Order: sequence, then structure tokens, then C-alpha cells
Amino acid sequence: MFVQLGLVLLLSRGLLGESDAFGGDTRIIGGFNAPKNLANYQVSIRKKYHNQEIHWCGGSIIHEEWVLTAAHCTYGMNANRLLIVVGTTEPKSGGDRYKIKKIIIHEKFSIRKLINDVALMKVDGKIKMNKNVRVIELWKEPVAAGSISILTGWGFTDNRGTMANKLQMLILTIISNKDCKEQLKRAFLAPVDDKQLCAIDQRKGGACLGDSGSPLVVTNGNKGLVQAGVRSSGTIPCAKGQPEVFSSVSSYYDWIMKNMKN
Repeated sequence: MFVQLGLVLLLSRGLLGESDAFGGDTRIIGGFNAPKNLANYQVSIRKKYHNQEIHWCGGSIIHEEWVLTAAHCTYGMNANRLLIVVGTTEPKSGGDRYKIKKIIIHEKFSIRKLINDVALMKVDGKIKMNKNVRVIELWKEPVAAGSISILTGWGFTDNRGTMANKLQMLILTIISNKDCKEQLKRAFLAPVDDKQLCAIDQRKGGACLGDSGSPLVVTNGNKGLVQAGVRSSGTIPCAKGQPEVFSSVSSYYDWIMKNMKN
């Protein structure tokens, strides 16, 4: 809790942009090892592969029975092929494991355009809360351009497929959809719609494969961190100075609330 409150203060003052804020231990690509208990809402979605399981995507705990993630992380998959791990910053050890009972993908999701890229996963049973496992509040309001945000995940830490051995965090600045569209257009990438949110790392770090579905959080005044986005897409190769695209939580808040009743 104290770590989270400290980071909220730093975010509100715009002081987390420097690489030495956490001792210069840079890695997501160009991120930092996340402090323990910062992102206790973070989920590792695992995919069963032959006789093993691999980290597949990120997600967030939004209820004791529900995880929020990207639709493309679950598209075409049966619930019994996926499971989640919560309560650890290390992808290969620790934490609690839960099976998935049901997956709900947004009915207007497009795998080709990656729009309406949100999904809910209902766990089998209830997630046990403790100091390492907490629900993240969803933000119902649009996020202003210029806001500072945090993305966490276990995706590749370079463009050679190196997996993170600790949960990574990246400091991103929210940009307007107008600026985002212009930058993506110059890079010949698909435009964003009004239900998406864009953010960029001024130091040219970025998310990569394995970070999809992970939560983007901002500060909500004195209330702590709240989730504003779900990581949807970015460039390949990763971290080439282009905006990261997220499904905006405020745009899908009603959909999320409605479908958690199912």
C-alpha cells in the first residue's frame, strides 16, 4: 500500500519520467522491475501448450471472480486451455493459480482491425485477496492528454524474444487520439477509433509480445491507482517510438458491468 501511495504522489507530480527513478534498472522494452505490491491487480494469463504452460497475455483483477483482458488474447480459445496466476512478480514461480470457467468476448470484436478488443474471464471459484492480490478500480472518465500512466507486464524485453523474469513497468504519457492517428498514419498503421486510448514512452520504450491484455493505470487523486486502459496493439518490431494502443476502460465500462452479471 505504501509503495502504491508513493507512486501515486510521483505520478501526480509528473516525476516518474526519468530512468533513474528505480535505480536505472531498465528493461517491457525500456522499462523497470516493478516494485513488489505495486501491481497486485496484475494477472498472468497462461496457455496450455503440449505438456507445458506458457505466459500468454496479461490481465487485471477487477472482481473476485472476474479478470479483464484483451479479446485477441482469448479469441478462438476454450476456457479449459487457459488459466491465470495472481500474486507474484515472477512468471515462473509463486502466486496462486485459478482455472477459467467462462470467457466473454465483446460481440463486436474484430480480429482484423483489433477494435472492441476487450474480454472478460470468469474464474472457477473466487480469487483469494491478500496483500499481494487486490482488485483494481475501473476508471469511468476519459483520460486527459498529457496524463502520466503506468503499464505493467511480462512481455518480451527485447525484439529477440527474451522473456521478462520479473514483472516490468513502463511510464507512458497519454496522447490525444488526433495525435495518435497522425503518428500511426505516418507509420502506415491502422487508425484508432474513439473507444481507444493511446500512450507513448518519450524514451522510446514500449510494450511487446506477451503484454497484450495488461492494464494501463493512472492516478485518481487520493484514491490510488485506477485502470484506464487494456493493452491492445503496438508495432512489431516493438518499441520503435510509435504509440501504444489501448482499449479505453471508460468506453467499455457499461459493457463490463453488464457482462459481469452473466
